[in-house]
Amino acid sequence: MNPLIFNNDNYRLVLIFMYSFAATLFAIPYVMKKCKDHKYMVPDRHKIGFPMIPVLGGAAILAGILVSLALSEVLLKDNTGKLFIFYFVILVYGMFGLLDDIFHFKVRYSKVATLLVLSLPIGALITSTFLDLKFTTVDLGIAYTLLIVPIYIMVVSNLVNLHAGFNGLGPGTTLLMLIAAGVKSYMTHGVTYLSYLMPILGAVLIFFFYNKYPAKIIDGNIGAFLMGSALGAFLIVNHLEIFGIVILIPHIITFVLDTWVLGVCKVKDKEFPAPRRDGLIIVDKTMRYKSLKNVVCTWFKLTEEKASWILIAVTAIFCLIGVLWV
Repeated sequence: MNPLIFNNDNYRLVLIFMYSFAATLFAIPYVMKKCKDHKYMVPDRHKIGFPMIPVLGGAAILAGILVSLALSEVLLKDNTGKLFIFYFVILVYGMFGLLDDIFHFKVRYSKVATLLVLSLPIGALITSTFLDLKFTTVDLGIAYTLLIVPIYIMVVSNLVNLHAGFNGLGPGTTLLMLIAAGVKSYMTHGVTYLSYLMPILGAVLIFFFYNKYPAKIIDGNIGAFLMGSALGAFLIVNHLEIFGIVILIPHIITFVLDTWVLGVCKVKDKEFPAPRRDGLIIVDKTMRYKSLKNVVCTWFKLTEEKASWILIAVTAIFCLIGVLWV
C-alpha cells in the first residue's frame, strides 16, 4: 500500500485543508454582504462603468485559516505549537493589511520597519542558519534569523501585493507558488512541513474561483499580505530561499520595473488605463514598462481576462522550472 495515501497523518492534513476550503467558501458570501452593507467597496477600473466590488475579501481567507487552525488543535496535538507560531506571523501580517485597507498608510519606510519586526517570531522555527546557494553553503549564524528571515518574508509579501492588479492575478499566481512550494517541500522533507501549508492553501484555492475574471470580490491588502507572508514564511521554514527566488521571477521583474519607472525616472503614477468597450487594456505611454502586466498588455492586444491568464501561465512556467531544476 502507498503510505502517502493510507497514512493517518496525511488524512489529517487533508482534513485541515478541507476545513479551510469549506470555511472560506461559507465566509465569502458573508464578507461580500458586509462589505456592501458598510460600503467597503472599490470600483473595478478595468471595466466599463467602473462597477463597485467588495474589497476586503482577504477577511474570508482569514476566516478559513482560523477555522482550520482550530481543527489542527485536535488533529495535530504534537505540532500545534510550531504551527501557531508560524500562523501568528501570517495573521499579524493580515491584520496589518486590514489596517492598511482601512487607514491607507502612506509612509513606506514605517511599513517596512513594522513588517520586519513582525516577521521575527518565524526565527523560532528555523532549524539551521545555513544558506544553501547550490554551489556552496554559507553559515550566516544569528544574521540569518534576525535579518534574512524577516527581510525575506517582508519582501515576498510585498512582491505578491505589487504584482496583483487584474482579476484573479494575485490569488492565481500565489496559489500556483504555494502548490509548487508544497511539492518541493514534500520532495525534500516529506510531509514534515505540509501542516504549515494546508490552512492557507485551502483558503486561497476557493477564493481564487471568486476572484478570477469577472471578480465577485477582491482580496485587498489584507488578502495580499496574508498570502504573501504565508508563502515567504513557508519558503523560509523549508530553506527554499533560492527556489523561492526562481518562482517569484515574474514578481521580481514587476518590482524592478516599478522601481525604475516610479523611483528612478520619477514618472507620475497612472495606475488604471481608461476601459474600452472592446475590453482591450491600452496602457498609458508613460506606464508601459511600469509592471510586467503593463508590458504584456503593451506588446499584445489583450483583455484583462487574457492578460491575467497569460501572467498566471508565466508563473506556472517558473514554478515548473523551480520544482524540476532548482
